[in-house]
Amino acid sequence: MDFNIPVRRMRYKDGREVPLRGDDFIGVGHDEQERLRLLKGEAKSRRMLGRTTISEAREALNRNDGRCTPSSLLFVANQLLERDDDDAELGRAIRNEVAQRALPPSRLDHVLFTMSGNSPPEALRADLEAADPGRNHTVINLRIENHQEFIAETYEEAGNLGND
Repeated sequence: MDFNIPVRRMRYKDGREVPLRGDDFIGVGHDEQERLRLLKGEAKSRRMLGRTTISEAREALNRNDGRCTPSSLLFVANQLLERDDDDAELGRAIRNEVAQRALPPSRLDHVLFTMSGNSPPEALRADLEAADPGRNHTVINLRIENHQEFIAETYEEAGNLGND
């Protein structure tokens, strides 16, 4: 999708029971004119994905006029500013966006990522078709047959990863 997710926020959480604060994931990229583009992502995981969860996810994407929250963007920017020169430059560009709110919707893409034990419901397609036509939208559903077992194993393995 031509976006990079430069900061994986899960590493900075207090624990697995604490929900992510703000946006679930933020991607950054550049358009053909080398202008900043942002990707605001919302992720949901349910054994049985349904209309209510899809509506909640779309509400989260549309919050803050469809923009990434300032606190989430500043978190990403601050992490980048602590890295090398290229990352620091990107961090400054993100901070400028927080200050100016200058990116038009056409450079603010949305992604709705779902994992579920059931096949994607028709409500997922209907949600995508009803989404704001002023920006790019992507919807991804990953069907996992043994969803609950997969989630339990994933959290167990993530706890074993450490801080690298």
